[in-house]
Amino acid sequence: MEDSNQQLINSIKQGDIAAFETLYKKYYIFLCLIAEHIVRNPSDAEEIVTDVFVKIWNIREKINITASIKAYLVKAVHNTSINFLERNKISNKLTDSLNNSDYKILAWDSDYPLGQLYEKEIMNILEHGISALPDACQQIFILSRNENMKYIEIADKLGISINTVKTQMKIALARLRETLKDYMMILLFLMGI
Repeated sequence: MEDSNQQLINSIKQGDIAAFETLYKKYYIFLCLIAEHIVRNPSDAEEIVTDVFVKIWNIREKINITASIKAYLVKAVHNTSINFLERNKISNKLTDSLNNSDYKILAWDSDYPLGQLYEKEIMNILEHGISALPDACQQIFILSRNENMKYIEIADKLGISINTVKTQMKIALARLRETLKDYMMILLFLMGI
């Protein structure tokens, strides 16, 4: 595991909320796409990813990640998505096929060449998607995700309402999800999910 990721995990274990927010912002969109591919509903996918992060925070002192943090998060979202489908009895046939799939978690691990390739390609597509956002939407997204500013801080800095910030973030996330949708489906197919 990379030293920076290990430091991030150690900080989270010690209750560092800023480190946790960094982890959340770094992987949130990516994990939502994975969950959405499984449960076929963006709202449910966002709830699943949020639940995974809440659980991680709640068990932070006991958490032991031996592989990469990304691989751990992908596996957690995958398992939580499957549990969601089973709990809600959505398409038992889909659930059975997903449970029997050959889940190649190492494909997402940045310690492996294929994982590095996937990560680089996804980051390029994501950067292109961000640059294609309308100016105000792009500015708000970058302040939130790259500069770790809270919505209220963004609203104060830009002299707009917090509701405007929330709306622009929803637009940004929806457009980025759409930008990555086709590419993610190909990658998830290759992974066997």
